[in-house]
Amino acid sequence: MISIEQLQTIAPAAFTSHAAEHTSDRYQHVRTADIVERMLDDGFVITHAQQQKTQARSAHKAPHQKHRIRMRMPVNGQASETAQKLGNIFPTVDLINSGDWSSKLILAIGLYRLVCENGMIAPFGSANTEISIRHNRITEDTTKAISHAVESAPALFDFAESCSKTFLKSDEIREYASQAARLRWGMDEDVSPVAAHIEGLMRARRVEDDKSDLWSVFNTVQENGSRGGFKVPDANGKMRRMRSRSNIAQDIDWNQELWNLTNDMQLALS
Repeated sequence: MISIEQLQTIAPAAFTSHAAEHTSDRYQHVRTADIVERMLDDGFVITHAQQQKTQARSAHKAPHQKHRIRMRMPVNGQASETAQKLGNIFPTVDLINSGDWSSKLILAIGLYRLVCENGMIAPFGSANTEISIRHNRITEDTTKAISHAVESAPALFDFAESCSKTFLKSDEIREYASQAARLRWGMDEDVSPVAAHIEGLMRARRVEDDKSDLWSVFNTVQENGSRGGFKVPDANGKMRRMRSRSNIAQDIDWNQELWNLTNDMQLALS
């Protein structure tokens, strides 16, 4: 878990009280830390934080950079039981914001799985709805968004459990990974991913994920697409090791698109 003091070191832009100089008078800056503290009071806990990196020549932009703070929402009862059954999964809200107009303030509902003993959280997708908050109605919209996140948690668990009961044949797993590869690398429909793309996404990182149910396949592909570590060809055909995602906007898009792909497949096979 991350304390509010640790958050200030990891994502200092969340504590900036004013907007970047180039923004207009119409732009009303919202201090992210104010929302975080509100959510902490409501029982959420901070599990992950990230701030978009800046190059040395752009260091002056750091106080207003885009940042993402992941907070686990409180769960109990049936949701807690489902979380344990499916491998320590938790409903989460990603809070995305910036102080330079590069990102609107968003609360994105997600579902995440605890994958190792040191508390590292690996996301397996974002829910289909992102909750935008208007800067001029922050208090009202934040209250509604937090309530919506809590109310949406059971549906996320239902989706995960349904996927765990949907089994894929080997050719269906490969087709899923092929479609995911197009999303991950921005390929056109007429471009076929090569074996390195597909097999890299399909490779299970742990024994418990080496299964044929959609839940396990979804989780494996998402984690590999986010964390990288395998080699794929570059534009010149040379094999290079794929790096982990560091761009916040691209990572959110990847999670959203993969969630939609998984939902479509689950509906087609149910």
